[in-house]
Amino acid sequence: MALKPASLDHVNIYVRSVERSCQWYRDTLGLEETDFIDRPNLRIAFLAADRERAHEIALMEIGDDAAGTQVGQVGLNHFAWKMESLDDLKAMYRRLKERGIAIDHVSDHGVAVGVYFHDPDGNGVEVYYELPRSEWGQERPFSDKTNVGRFPGPWDS
Repeated sequence: MALKPASLDHVNIYVRSVERSCQWYRDTLGLEETDFIDRPNLRIAFLAADRERAHEIALMEIGDDAAGTQVGQVGLNHFAWKMESLDDLKAMYRRLKERGIAIDHVSDHGVAVGVYFHDPDGNGVEVYYELPRSEWGQERPFSDKTNVGRFPGPWDS
């Protein structure tokens, strides 16, 4: 028996409006709704990029009056969606710009490049591309910045 998880599987996020957030994740990231629970005091949308999975994100409605996220508070900073290729990441970057979604920043980590932005409730979201480990050219993925600059893209203009 393995005494560690196989992988991180899904994230569950509180949102003000489950319909608005569900539509945003479908339109922005192309996620598919896999299920929807609509009961008194319980409204949850389940979405996935991989239709073989029950869900990768669950959106739980808590109402329009809920307080938003605060910079520097304890809690989730962001969650990330891995893109299949650098070209896919470039296309997603263009989609975000076309939709008027503010890009917080683009970060070149040397082994990966990430595009950071927020969903309608202020939750941090990243889309990124990471090289296969065999192409890293370094042992430590983030503290060794010798390979920065390998990811030119539309974010350079």
